[in-house]
Amino acid sequence: MERKLKLFVVFFSAFAIGATAYNFGQLSLFMWEQETKNTSAPESQIERLEIVEAADQDDFLPEIHDIPTFDEIAESNEALSSKSGQLIDVQAFGSPEGPWPSYSRTELKLRSGEEWLGLYTSKGKVRLAETKVTRSPRRGYIGQGDEAYDWLKYERKGELMFLVKGIAGLTPGEVTTLFQKKPSDDGVQMEQGFRSVFRLGAIEYVLRVTTGLQNDGGKVNVLILESQGKSQVVTINHYYKDNNTLDDIIGELLWVGDMDGDDRLDLYFSEYGYEKGGFGSNLYLSSPAKDGNLVERVAGFNSAGC
Repeated sequence: MERKLKLFVVFFSAFAIGATAYNFGQLSLFMWEQETKNTSAPESQIERLEIVEAADQDDFLPEIHDIPTFDEIAESNEALSSKSGQLIDVQAFGSPEGPWPSYSRTELKLRSGEEWLGLYTSKGKVRLAETKVTRSPRRGYIGQGDEAYDWLKYERKGELMFLVKGIAGLTPGEVTTLFQKKPSDDGVQMEQGFRSVFRLGAIEYVLRVTTGLQNDGGKVNVLILESQGKSQVVTINHYYKDNNTLDDIIGELLWVGDMDGDDRLDLYFSEYGYEKGGFGSNLYLSSPAKDGNLVERVAGFNSAGC
């Protein structure tokens, strides 16, 4: 009896040890499988990371270096301002409340009865024509900054893009036009990557936008005009990029052709509007260009925004 009891105890102990070892082995296998699943699935981790919107990286690579600072350019422009003519953009200032464009009284620098030159389009032809202008109060309207506004009226000789006065080399007559924005068009934005080729007679011109770095390290958009081995920085403005903002536009191309009749390219374009409601434009002609340049700014118009 005692011998049978000993055998039973030995048998039970062996069974218990075996069962424990088996269960422990199963537990170890389960834990190993879980660990393997967790460590062998980097793809699921990547997927979760891709869902998180990462900050944009600025891939700005300047092509043009040693560009003057804005302060230096302002000083240079101030010295030339006395030689500039006058320009009033008309196309951008049409009013839904009347048949004429309107402007703040401080920005509209003309007197009733004056003679100006207007760039008109009529029956598919573009020409500069003399026109008499008048201004009258826009009653009941107060604009930005609580300013009073005036209507600008002119002789109707076609669709008018702008008025100019006091610019040497411009006379009445037909104007060779390679490109012109129509009021109903969305327009051509001159942004990073913009490149357009124009041919005037036998001469080819390339107008493009690239990147530049100023002397003080400022990042800028650069409008370049190239022809016959010459390359000119026409204008620049601020380049800026972060998660929510991308300022990489010079402005909108409005007109290209030969306005001063010297068989060389002239340009008219707007500036990118950093201010809501603001507008600025510039006219560049080839005839007054010097120091190896292709064009020179002869007039501009600016209307403040908010």
